[in-house]
Amino acid sequence: WISVKAVGWLPLTLYDKTQWNGDPETLKGKKCFGGVDLSSTTDLTAFVLFFPAQPGLEKAVFLPHIWRSGMDIATAEARDHVPYRDWARARFLTICDGDTIDFPLVRETIVCAARDYDLQMIGFDPYLSRTITQDIQACIKGETTTIVEIPQDMKNLSPAMKEIETGMRKHEMLHVHNTCARWCFGNVRCAVDGNENKKPMKNRSTGRIDPTVAGIIAVAAWMIGRNQPKTLSDAIASGEFG
Repeated sequence: WISVKAVGWLPLTLYDKTQWNGDPETLKGKKCFGGVDLSSTTDLTAFVLFFPAQPGLEKAVFLPHIWRSGMDIATAEARDHVPYRDWARARFLTICDGDTIDFPLVRETIVCAARDYDLQMIGFDPYLSRTITQDIQACIKGETTTIVEIPQDMKNLSPAMKEIETGMRKHEMLHVHNTCARWCFGNVRCAVDGNENKKPMKNRSTGRIDPTVAGIIAVAAWMIGRNQPKTLSDAIASGEFG
């Protein structure tokens, strides 16, 4: 048993200094990795794309997609002290009809991303995801996208969180402006053990943190992909053999 303490993560001032000012349309066709954090009712559902630095993209970029159910939206705004409906009008999130997340809409967004971008891998927390991942796999058949399970524990999330900390402090990881995602980033509280391993804690955070968690999962997927051995064709294309 290892003692765990709850602490804040990165300051909002750092988040604000790492906004990407490029045009999201220029990301089309570029290599990226996805992370998905699903919910059913009161939490947000998020799908975040992480574009590592590559030709035509000097620094890494996060691109979020966020959904919320329309259930008791006025009550939710009063409880969370945020303007969900204003954010929806500004296209920072999508409010789904009814009292649950519109999973077919989430699936459609992910499938479109697999076609619009060079989406290498998507990470899902196994919680709530088995059915939707099966549907997505069927829809993207023929695409090169791989789906992996990434549980929300220290073993799987801590390396990605440390990678993000380093990247943001070096101003090498930026994000597309999204006020809802910014609010969620500022809400994050982390569980940290004696070895400085960490993970985000939804039950200790001051508000919704799902888009931030999805971004961490996306970076975890990138790290998995980055560490995979190259195929022979990849090695030949890179000039390692010739």
